[in-house]
Amino acid sequence: MDVLTFKSFDRLSKWKKFWKSLAWIFYAPYLVAGKGYDVIYCDDSYPFYGAIVKAVCPRAKVVLRIGDLHLMYYYSGLVYKVLHFLERIAWLMADEIIVISEAMAEYFHAEIGRRPKVVLDPVDPADFPPIRSYPTETIMFHGTLTKNKNVDIMLEAAKWLPYYDFVILGDGPDYARLKKIATKNVHFQGWVPFKDIYQHIASCSIGVALRSDNPGNEYVVTSPFIQYGIMGKPCLVTRRKVFGDYKWQFSNVAEMVEKIHILMVRPEEGKKLKEHVLKNHDAKKIAEEIWTILSSLS
Repeated sequence: MDVLTFKSFDRLSKWKKFWKSLAWIFYAPYLVAGKGYDVIYCDDSYPFYGAIVKAVCPRAKVVLRIGDLHLMYYYSGLVYKVLHFLERIAWLMADEIIVISEAMAEYFHAEIGRRPKVVLDPVDPADFPPIRSYPTETIMFHGTLTKNKNVDIMLEAAKWLPYYDFVILGDGPDYARLKKIATKNVHFQGWVPFKDIYQHIASCSIGVALRSDNPGNEYVVTSPFIQYGIMGKPCLVTRRKVFGDYKWQFSNVAEMVEKIHILMVRPEEGKKLKEHVLKNHDAKKIAEEIWTILSSLS
């Protein structure tokens, strides 16, 4: 088994990320061409590269794991229709498709008449060890700061709740704009190494996992949701198909504020979420599920 990838990836620079992703479409097929691999697992959602991998390695079983629907994020109208037509052909070229949610599986079934395997996003409990904390009345968001996350709604909630502290961890293209418009009870911590994230989560009362109204976000469970969960923290999420009947979703700032008030006095909701995450998202379980799928093809 070989692992072939870029050695590093700068998520904080919008243009570096774009050009590196674009390069991957052609670099990945170069890495596998003529190597005689039996199974090639493409663990990346960027469009089309899996199809080129299949074209240069027609005898290999190519497996796509789709984590995001990138074309939906960046295109609309006629351009999207043309690119999506090609994207659907690329999906059909794969020998197997793995998606990260039941909602995404339903979408793929409707699009290509074929139901993919569902393997949820993982979290490794070892990265989020339980530690004793003394949480304050703090609402926290962490992640790459892009407009796709819609952090503006959290800043608006902070205006409604001046007696609570709001903490934002992360950096990215939208950092300067967000900081400029934030109220005094919003505290920006900047970029924090992944290995230290669990300590910050331990000190908050409520986590918030945010995504914009972009249609691609309907199918994606964001990593912060399962990270707050593994730490036993209640988590609010923007209302999306992917969360099904999960109780703590919101569609607007008024609903967000209402549920912040409720969760501040109901920490047991964090314990419930932790049980759910341990049962469904444990990294060892997820790895075994993926390995079973790959082994069945070899």
